[in-house]
Amino acid sequence: MKRVLIGAAEEEELICAKQAFNSLDKSIQERLNITFFLTGIGTTSTSYRLTKILCSEPEKFDLAVNIGIAGSFSADFPIGSVARIEKEYFGDLGFETFGGFQTLFDYKILDADTIPYRGGSLIAPKLGAATESALESIRYATAVTVQTVSGFPEKRERLVTDFSPQIESMEGAAFYYVCLLEQVPVIEIRSVSNEVGERDRAKWDIPLALKTLKETCSLLLKGVADEE
Repeated sequence: MKRVLIGAAEEEELICAKQAFNSLDKSIQERLNITFFLTGIGTTSTSYRLTKILCSEPEKFDLAVNIGIAGSFSADFPIGSVARIEKEYFGDLGFETFGGFQTLFDYKILDADTIPYRGGSLIAPKLGAATESALESIRYATAVTVQTVSGFPEKRERLVTDFSPQIESMEGAAFYYVCLLEQVPVIEIRSVSNEVGERDRAKWDIPLALKTLKETCSLLLKGVADEE
């Protein structure tokens, strides 16, 4: 039986994972032992709640999963599409200078390959063959984690210039940071509800994003259950 930890910032996102699990055949459910939890919104809450769970469990999880809806920087990820995050950045951890924003690595405060970073980013590990096969239709993306959702063109342009991301969230990098340090296999799945910088929520499609998130959670769980 595979032990899986699934975290999301908000209840409506976590419900998608619960519904995905409940929709699986009984024979698949019996191969999974899932713990669902709310990370809360943002990196501070995510870091605290995730670390508390990982350090309080006597048995290690086989996989930790961060799911949620997100904004897209790229036409490659339109509203309703789903991204598997292969690389995460902290988008606002650094220094504002006369020359613009600089990360801790740009400013030489921290080496870009200080564990768990690789080249200044947090890289998702490869998972088991069955899980990888189940998710082969889900496109990889680079994400940036921020604590203030981008609402102005200047902020969007700065993030694109500095990190070349396709996806924006508020928790992903923190989730990866903790899991990589604790050596727990990890994956982040994000479904797109809006374009980054679009402040008119009438143009967002949260129901569609939640629908595709649920569908992808189902694929993921089937793959994990098939692992040896």
